[in-house]
Amino acid sequence: MKEEKSDQFSLENVLISLIGFIPFVKRNKRMIIIFTAVGLLTGLGVEIYKSSNSLKKTKIVFVLESESADNGLAGLASSLGLGGMSSGNSIFSGENFKELLKTKNIYRKAILTKVKVGNRTDYFGNFFLEKSNLEEHEWSNLPADFIKFRFKTGNLDSIGVQDKNIINAISGYLNDNTDIFLDNPKSTFQTLTVETRNDTLTHVWAQLYLKTITDHYIDTKTKKSKELLVIMDKRVDSLRSALYYTQGKLANYNDQNQQIIFQRARVIAERLQMNSTQLQSLYFEALRNYDNLKFSLVKEAPLLTIIEDSELPIITLPYKWGKIIAIGVILGFLVGCFAAYVRFLYKVNFN
Repeated sequence: MKEEKSDQFSLENVLISLIGFIPFVKRNKRMIIIFTAVGLLTGLGVEIYKSSNSLKKTKIVFVLESESADNGLAGLASSLGLGGMSSGNSIFSGENFKELLKTKNIYRKAILTKVKVGNRTDYFGNFFLEKSNLEEHEWSNLPADFIKFRFKTGNLDSIGVQDKNIINAISGYLNDNTDIFLDNPKSTFQTLTVETRNDTLTHVWAQLYLKTITDHYIDTKTKKSKELLVIMDKRVDSLRSALYYTQGKLANYNDQNQQIIFQRARVIAERLQMNSTQLQSLYFEALRNYDNLKFSLVKEAPLLTIIEDSELPIITLPYKWGKIIAIGVILGFLVGCFAAYVRFLYKVNFN
């Protein structure tokens, strides 16, 4: 059995099969040539489209990190009777971070952010509509007023339906051409890549998108601490007011009763003194916690370190011709051979 199998796949058998295939090609050369020509023209068309539709690509390599900043926040929260101040699972870790990048809010906020290009400052969405050149490609079927539209406000709550439709269209295109990934799973270096047809637009969007993510990161990471800071500020103010009132009341009482004879008057003075001492202790403790919380906000804010930044001009490598044409020719030839073989089987079985 082993000898039969080895004979089956011997070089001699392969050569005989190939020689036997040549007459088949000659008999069906017309059909095979037609399919091969179709594959050639298809590959050539794809090559022409890709060469004239080159995208300008840029990348930014960065590290987004923050210190684990408990800094006594849980203790402060419990002292105020607040729960749920534990960090829990971060939305910026693992798959959560990838899902966050796909949300519309990030793109909408960035699109309606004002940027400076040259000597002009305008909403990024307006620059995109001017420089994206999509009316000749992906958006060629859209009406002209879609491309000529310009945003008048950056407030998401006050924009109309047309504004939202255009923002969604821009977001969809940018989402397909923007990506953040880890080159090395063992490293914390993240790479942001952006592709558009305009190098200035690519450069501006890469930096704006990264800044929008960073700002959202900072706002999210420090949100609870900022809420707690407001509560602590009110607590310090209320204790200060209560302390000043008690101290003033004690001073007035002592001025009016400089020579205390009755024990009842002495008890009132001692109570006022005790309240003043307790309030003073509570006030100093609240003030110390308030200052510590301010310092913790600085440590809690993440640090963005850019390892490799985007630069202008963006160099585009010349397009390499031939690969897709070769694939088209090979596929056309194979499809032609298959079609000829199917026709041969049809004639044998039904004629």
